[in-house]
Amino acid sequence: MFLDSVGKSRIQAAADYPYPEFADEPEIIYKTPSELIARLEKDCDSSYSVYWDCQSVNEPEQVMLFFTSDGRMIVGIGGPKSSIESELQRISMLVDGEYGYVTSGSCPPDSFDEFAEIAAASTLPCVIEGRLRS
Repeated sequence: MFLDSVGKSRIQAAADYPYPEFADEPEIIYKTPSELIARLEKDCDSSYSVYWDCQSVNEPEQVMLFFTSDGRMIVGIGGPKSSIESELQRISMLVDGEYGYVTSGSCPPDSFDEFAEIAAASTLPCVIEGRLRS
């Protein structure tokens, strides 16, 4: 739902997806994000960052899914947006998000607890326990 709502014009940003991510000798190399996601949904303790580039000027430059080692998923968008607060609130509602924050050029941590701690400490607009904090 998130990907189709936020990045309808998305194309995969990588040519392929070695699994596990960053392995010197991957077990398998997936050709599409869908194949990789199916594997990640089964192997809930595997972390992975998946990116798509969006082709429409009405969408973010990128949409992202971050699978964490504790079986959670973090969603993200990249690129300039006119209203950070409205985007945070919209994404939170789309995914029933508990926590969210604004960052630039860095991946989220690999666990839900760390992600929630960073959001709670943010001085920028963020989502805490499902509520927007400005």
